[in-house]
Amino acid sequence: MKRLAWGSLALIGLVAGLLFGGQAHAAAPRGGFNIITSPLPIKLSTPPGRTVTTELRMKNQGTSAEGIKVGLMKFGATGENGVPDLFNLSPKDTYASWVSFSPSRFVAQPGVWQTVKMTINVPADAGLGYYLAVTFSRDATLDQKGATNLNGSVATLVLLNVESANEKRQLQIVSFTADHNLFEYLPVNFNIRLHNPGNIYIAPAGNIFINRGGKQVAVLVFNPAGGSVLPASNRLYTQPWSDGFPVFKPISVNHKPITDGKGKPKMSLKWNFADLNKFRFGHYTAKLLVVYNNGQEDVPLQASVSFWVLPWKLMLLILIILAVVGYGIWSLLRSGVAKTRKGAARVQQLRSNRGSKNDKPQS
Repeated sequence: MKRLAWGSLALIGLVAGLLFGGQAHAAAPRGGFNIITSPLPIKLSTPPGRTVTTELRMKNQGTSAEGIKVGLMKFGATGENGVPDLFNLSPKDTYASWVSFSPSRFVAQPGVWQTVKMTINVPADAGLGYYLAVTFSRDATLDQKGATNLNGSVATLVLLNVESANEKRQLQIVSFTADHNLFEYLPVNFNIRLHNPGNIYIAPAGNIFINRGGKQVAVLVFNPAGGSVLPASNRLYTQPWSDGFPVFKPISVNHKPITDGKGKPKMSLKWNFADLNKFRFGHYTAKLLVVYNNGQEDVPLQASVSFWVLPWKLMLLILIILAVVGYGIWSLLRSGVAKTRKGAARVQQLRSNRGSKNDKPQS
């Protein structure tokens, strides 16, 4: 299996972490090649021996017409973050002969959605999963006059499941954690690592229930984009809980996030007093419920994690204010008591002086 060289082919639009779920992704503006595709991804299921079709849509967001050719590759998961790895087809990948496109070459006008019909003739002896990447790239034979002929490509992922009695649908929770045990303010990022020991991709669903004591304070939707876990691989999902007051939010300029030297987004604390009732404080427990279908029924998986939200800076400020106010009150009371004692002593002294005068003998 020969892995595609990223730099040489400049494959862009690899859904940048949106493997098996998310929005259409625009190609980089290099050389003016600016293509988006929709939908992402496409999931097909069929019995063997059938023909399935689907529509692929792409749009030229550039300012001039582009000659486009449609091609086919295969993909797999790389790492655990859902970023796809594209590979060239090899002679062993006979399923490539099942696939055809109409049209396979065309001229994409600026600002116009183009529909391509993808047809897959699945043979009777096929089975299990096939993971296809349909590429839209520049076609030198159709380049318009004056256009610059530079390499570029956008990929749409197609997951084909050919039903088989040998299907093994299984999912396991490897870990469910929060990125810290102690938070000053939200957001809390939950990390869910799943493993697929089966032979068919699985798109899990579910919820994260967040409780403080015996009270439920929030419910999060797990995997809202429908991202799948490929067979014999792990997938790491991240789900933030940011419904709080105050809350850290990424800093952006012109809708682009600003990062620090380590590539992490810079955050600023936002105080929206309309969310004052969402002030988070204390010990919380998050319970994860993941549901997947094993081919016969929905199977639930569960895990939990605990963490603290303690706005320690605010607490320290309040303690300092209370200490200052307390010291002021104590000083006033102390001063008042001292003045009272001093006044009482003076009164006593005056009484003593008067008594001494009255006790003197009269001449």
